[in-house]
Amino acid sequence: MPCFTLFNGSCLLALTILAIILNLIPLFMDYHDGHLFRNSISCYEWWLPGVLGGGILVIPAASMSLAARKGQKCNTRTGFLLSALFSLISVVGAFYCASVSLCSLVKGPLICNTASHSVDNCTFSMEDISSLSKLRFELKWFLEDECGINQTEPTLLPNINVTRVPINESQVYGTKAEPNAQISEIPAELQKTIHVVTFTGLLLVAILEVIVSAMQIIVGIYGCFCRSSRRNDSGPV
Repeated sequence: MPCFTLFNGSCLLALTILAIILNLIPLFMDYHDGHLFRNSISCYEWWLPGVLGGGILVIPAASMSLAARKGQKCNTRTGFLLSALFSLISVVGAFYCASVSLCSLVKGPLICNTASHSVDNCTFSMEDISSLSKLRFELKWFLEDECGINQTEPTLLPNINVTRVPINESQVYGTKAEPNAQISEIPAELQKTIHVVTFTGLLLVAILEVIVSAMQIIVGIYGCFCRSSRRNDSGPV
């Protein structure tokens, strides 16, 4: 049983590291010229599904399971019970990671949802997660070529004549864009690819974390009651 617990802990640790790395990929893409939120790919990356749900909340269960290699610390009633409780917390974190990832995959990246492509228009509410049962899992935003292609085109009001003024090359490259001009420097196709890879990976990692944590909960409950009962037959635990 300690070997099985050690195996579960190693799997959880590997999945935790993978979840954090996947969540950091779009976050690093946001950083540009010393500013965050410049090239935000998704609203849901800042929910930190991989860092928080698939990472921090899973670390206690992984640490407790890995403690089995240091002797008999996990072979006591308290050790088995703590292992099961920490694994239950990791299941909650994994469910959070999976819910946010699924919601982000349904709605698509930021470039396909808002006109300004800014996180200022993002709404962070648990209602989005609770409404997952009403959403249809279709990756239309990934399959449609029109999504994000005209992201830098201004929207013109009707019945307004616009005079085009020629701009020479020095004007284009010699001035900086206005801060309010939310022009993404990452190609639309690359943003969509990063979005689908990141949150599909997080969804798969979360599912595996739920499976491994559930097995550890079973092992912890079994060890807490059965192993301790056997020891009671020969003496106090």
